[in-house]
Amino acid sequence: MISRSFRLLGTLAAGEAPDADDAAMALIALNAMKRAWFGTLIGPRLSPIGLSGASGQAENGGEYMIPGGAAFTLAAPAGPRAGSRFGAVDATLGFGANSLTITHPGRLMNGSAAPYVVATPGRNTRWWYRGDTGNWVLEADYATLNDATEFPDSVVAYMPYMLCVAMAAEFSAELTSEVLAGALEGRAVLVRMYGRRGRAGLDGPIGLPPATG
Repeated sequence: MISRSFRLLGTLAAGEAPDADDAAMALIALNAMKRAWFGTLIGPRLSPIGLSGASGQAENGGEYMIPGGAAFTLAAPAGPRAGSRFGAVDATLGFGANSLTITHPGRLMNGSAAPYVVATPGRNTRWWYRGDTGNWVLEADYATLNDATEFPDSVVAYMPYMLCVAMAAEFSAELTSEVLAGALEGRAVLVRMYGRRGRAGLDGPIGLPPATG
């Protein structure tokens, strides 16, 4: 993906690979671009919500402050739609002694049907729902250039164009009309597939803009 972006920018010839420094800078840009999608192109912005007791039910758009003093079980949003989001925050930095277990009946979480356990102090997590695979996906940076992307092929096809826009100024490159068109179409695809919805909101009819809230 990064090599293709450099070729689209005209800074890399076909068959060549970017040098280590350029690849590292591009990875930083890719992670920043992806982080910016959440709450804008993918799902709602998250609102902080306090909890008490030993268990709770998450909803689309909530970021839950997990209390300390005992282990806690948080259920992922029921009946999620593509692009649904929620998060969990270690409000007391106590996950090491009192772990968080996230349940997700009938769905996957990072590809697993087992409950997701967080037992590292201060480890906060955010999740988005990929409807075509029935999978809650952890919102996280790509740590290396060899990490697999979590998006479907219909999104991956546009990511090099979108990355070009993010990198152009840093690499003093001019954007062609084809690259700009590809980036805009990529944004439209993301909104159509995972667009922002209000908490517990439903999908609108295909062809209409997603509801906000």
